[in-house]
Amino acid sequence: MRIGAVIEKSWYNMKRDIFRIFDVFYWPAFELLIWGFFSIFISKTALQGANIVTMLLGGIILWTVFDRASRDLSIAFIDEIWNRNFVNLFSTPLTIGEYLVGAGIIAVLKLIVSILFMFFLANVLYGYKITSLGYYVIPASLGLMVFGWSLSLIVQGFILKFGHTVEVFIWAIAVMMQPLSCVFYPLSVLPGWAQHIALLLPSTYLFENMRQMIAGGGANWQQLAISTALNCLYFILSVLFFNWSFIHAKKTGSLSKSY
Repeated sequence: MRIGAVIEKSWYNMKRDIFRIFDVFYWPAFELLIWGFFSIFISKTALQGANIVTMLLGGIILWTVFDRASRDLSIAFIDEIWNRNFVNLFSTPLTIGEYLVGAGIIAVLKLIVSILFMFFLANVLYGYKITSLGYYVIPASLGLMVFGWSLSLIVQGFILKFGHTVEVFIWAIAVMMQPLSCVFYPLSVLPGWAQHIALLLPSTYLFENMRQMIAGGGANWQQLAISTALNCLYFILSVLFFNWSFIHAKKTGSLSKSY
């Protein structure tokens, strides 16, 4: 009976909080989508093994930029909440804008160290050199970092709005974008409906151009311009949404009650 009570409690928790069901369905589907599309890409491509390895390592390194950018800003935010210090920060003259800039600078410094370390390891273990991506590593890293920050601010806004139940998206939001960002395979591998959605993501254009650069072609500046425009739009909207969520949490009193 006691074991049954534990099971029943878990069932009621899942019914009450839909985000708890996320792990049950999304991660298996994610693994199937990523490696299924990658298998289709491998079966259709005539690239040499060395080029495939270079593309994979390049994709992993740039993906890390995106993943870390989306998480580090949110983790700095959630640490303050877990430590019950978020309200204390704003009992000082500190503004929300100053807080975001400070957290952003720390996130950039950590990201630079992580990426340099990854290039070092890739060179030592696999002979991968930073020159494989050439100058493209700079605009690609900047674009992915900005998009990651946009997603991070959206997640933080939802945490302020809905509370701790959405904290799982700190670690999941970037991964949710991965199948449609075409990190390890070209856009053409996706089904038609998915391609339309993928073209709305700045990351898709950046990873598409990465493979083009490694294959010996030049960057498509029109695609990079579209990616930059989308990044600017999403970043502005995410900042406005975070600021609205913060003001709403203060007005309703949930900021002081929950954080």
